[in-house]
Amino acid sequence: MRHRNNSNHLGRTMEHWQAMVRNLVLNLLQHERIRTTLQKAKAAKPLAEKVITWGKKGDLHSRRLALQVLGVNKPAVQKVFSRLSKRYSERKGGYTRIIKLPETIRMTKEDSLGRRRRMYGTRLGDCSKMVFLELIDTLPIAEAKGGSSKQAEE
Repeated sequence: MRHRNNSNHLGRTMEHWQAMVRNLVLNLLQHERIRTTLQKAKAAKPLAEKVITWGKKGDLHSRRLALQVLGVNKPAVQKVFSRLSKRYSERKGGYTRIIKLPETIRMTKEDSLGRRRRMYGTRLGDCSKMVFLELIDTLPIAEAKGGSSKQAEE
């Protein structure tokens, strides 16, 4: 019986689930926007919020907790404690958001090898709903890469 068991391990062992969530959070902190399934995003969101809150505290204990959770990935921890803590200093919580993608499949333009890539929507193999898990208050993608953005002009 599963009385009062609130967690969903997504068909994985506990160790595999913890490693998956850790990797999702590391990728989110590195790229500030990742594309994943809805259930994985819901599993990774609370840990990402905790790590950013530890970064805002900025004390030694919080840094050690972040290193313990993120698996001694020093560049990610440095980014949390330097840049992200300043960005979210005024915000009380809610540092991440989940954006559901449309269920239709859009094909991107052909790349240099003539392949077309599937960008948004449900996954072809198992029809899983795909979402963007991203940090709030990030720069638009074109502006972050150095180009101009229509949103930045307005």
